[in-house]
Amino acid sequence: MRDYYDVLGVAPDAGADEIKRAYRQLARRYHPDISGDDRAMAFRELSRAYDVLRDPSRRRRYDASLVRGTADTAAPWFSDEIAIDFPSVSSVLDRMRDAFFTAAPPVTLSAEMVLSAREAFNGVSVPLEVPLRRTCTRCGGRGEVWTEWCPACGGLGEVVAAHPVRVAVPPGVREGTTFRFSVTPPGSPSTVIEVRIRIR
Repeated sequence: MRDYYDVLGVAPDAGADEIKRAYRQLARRYHPDISGDDRAMAFRELSRAYDVLRDPSRRRRYDASLVRGTADTAAPWFSDEIAIDFPSVSSVLDRMRDAFFTAAPPVTLSAEMVLSAREAFNGVSVPLEVPLRRTCTRCGGRGEVWTEWCPACGGLGEVVAAHPVRVAVPPGVREGTTFRFSVTPPGSPSTVIEVRIRIR
């Protein structure tokens, strides 16, 4: 673990304002949205250093550990700081965080429904099979079974399955009318369906 003062590029006697200024400058350089994924580990290390040095009590404990020469081992085993040195684990954790805290945009599917003039006049309930992506039940969404790619989903972790719905078309519907609704079955992302009416 690198010295937190070295990570931020400040002296051990730096004030709170200097630490904040150094963090902001480096954060702009290393943030994944700007630099890409190749500097994500550096950004996490920077954030960890700033979290410790901006808090007076945590900084005092950290400084005391440096004086004793035990900075690498001073944190107790139950510390809330975890240093991850494995890029593969880091990317998995990033994906998990994104899955939990980032709302996925809904998928939009379009279909055309052809009705007779009588069905349009009287109204009708039409069955519709909506193709939805679902978590693969064989691999649980991992994309692999033991050391092999999952044959059911081809390593994607998702499969396409038909989801039945019934569209209730009201009486007197006109040519070109569009119905819009969403479905969110378990294990599938929210999907918006747009159905356009054509009368033959």
